[in-house]
Amino acid sequence: MKRHLNLFCAVAALTGFLSFGPQDIQAETIKYPELEEKLSIDRSPLKAGGAAPSSYAPALENVMPAVVTILANKSIQLTNSSNPMQEELFRRMFPNLPDNFFERFEEEQGVPERSEEGLGSGVVISPDGYILTNDHVVGDADTITVSLSTSNKEYEATLVGADPRTDVALIKIDAGDLKAITIGDSSKLRIGDVALAVGNPLGLEQTATVGIISGLGRNELNITNGGYENFIQTDAAINRGNSGGALVDASGRLIGINTAIQSGFSGGNIGIGFAIPSNMALNIVQRLLDDGGVVKRGFLGVFLRELDGNYAKALGRKDASGVLVTEVGADTPAEDAGIKPGDLIVGYNGRKVEDMQTLRLDISNTSPGKAVEFELIRNGKERSLDVVLGDLDSDNSLAGVQGNRPKPAKPEELVEGVRIKDLDEETRTALSLDDNVLGVIVESVKDNAPAAEAGLRPGMVITQIDQKNVSNVSEAYDILEDFASDVLLLQVYAAGRRDILAVPLTE
Repeated sequence: MKRHLNLFCAVAALTGFLSFGPQDIQAETIKYPELEEKLSIDRSPLKAGGAAPSSYAPALENVMPAVVTILANKSIQLTNSSNPMQEELFRRMFPNLPDNFFERFEEEQGVPERSEEGLGSGVVISPDGYILTNDHVVGDADTITVSLSTSNKEYEATLVGADPRTDVALIKIDAGDLKAITIGDSSKLRIGDVALAVGNPLGLEQTATVGIISGLGRNELNITNGGYENFIQTDAAINRGNSGGALVDASGRLIGINTAIQSGFSGGNIGIGFAIPSNMALNIVQRLLDDGGVVKRGFLGVFLRELDGNYAKALGRKDASGVLVTEVGADTPAEDAGIKPGDLIVGYNGRKVEDMQTLRLDISNTSPGKAVEFELIRNGKERSLDVVLGDLDSDNSLAGVQGNRPKPAKPEELVEGVRIKDLDEETRTALSLDDNVLGVIVESVKDNAPAAEAGLRPGMVITQIDQKNVSNVSEAYDILEDFASDVLLLQVYAAGRRDILAVPLTE
């Protein structure tokens, strides 16, 4: 379900709210294997059971020196400083002004600028000054200043790489012998584990709060504006200025990078905070270093839909795992490999596919040009296909698939409350349909019909019934004559997109 939450990235704006985008990346010659040798990584699980500690001070003693304050500065060039209404009033008072008076005035005076500063946090991950933080803290800054908690020293930082799609950034300061945090294994987290958030909320340096892991794998929050989300949820207090700070376990190991909060009307913390898992952040660091400061992602070229009870029943599935392909783009890796609309993806490179977000994340974590194996179910039969993934950032367009020309219509209802007719040239022109959109047109749908509840609307083109191509009304009824299931799958086309609807059938 799409969530509509009042979410705030936890960066404090000193002069206006900042949400930074990508900045020019500083060239970095180091590759990840060289950095990895300098990291302290402990992947052992927490010990289960035992009495709760009376104090977390021993764990935090090793964490506090590794959490830094980040001040990001950006110069904003103001647009036309004169107000149109003020210009009009001025011209009425002085009617003989030249037409280009205000343009000349701005050229002589220059376009004014103002400086905006954002306050956030970061985590030192290596003794020689590599620091993890959020892209929205530093991604578009002109200057980045890092203050250490262990001294009064300030350092100018360079941006090694940033990934807005996951909100991860890596910066570097020219320093040595820094106290670096120990990195834990976020895949071993369980709901109920202790979590401590450390950062600089509202400018209060070295603030620590305690809570638990409230949830795992949170996505569809739109924190990254359509990017890739797999957040840890915690009730440890996170406030503005905590962005980029550390979320650690009871042993003081880094398990997440604090990123955002869900806020009430006050704009403050209400016990729902989100952090990027440490494993995900470290994966992004590796790709930033190995790919020259940007993250290259795999691309498949399909539209997908998750299963619900009706879809699972229509496909003869015992559960709702797997992801349904509703559309395959032309000239995409998916089309080249033979993936078709109606295919059910149940496995990716040997791993079971549970839902759409997990598959999307897995594909994004695969490098372009790599061959991967998809396990599919097509027309009830299992098959596997090898796909060489493309590059997500290349120009890929989606289009429909080919079929046959339409034939004469029949007036009966296709299913309860649904009337269809053949797709003639007049209708095709009226709906501005391309020649490659073939099927039957939905003429009417009764408001309370099961098909209406499934999303079928008049004007849609039904291109497949029960995963079989249909080019005219006669073919549609021929397919239904042998149909015995309780749920009917319809592939439809509308507004330039294809989708698959699961329509329950009544007796």
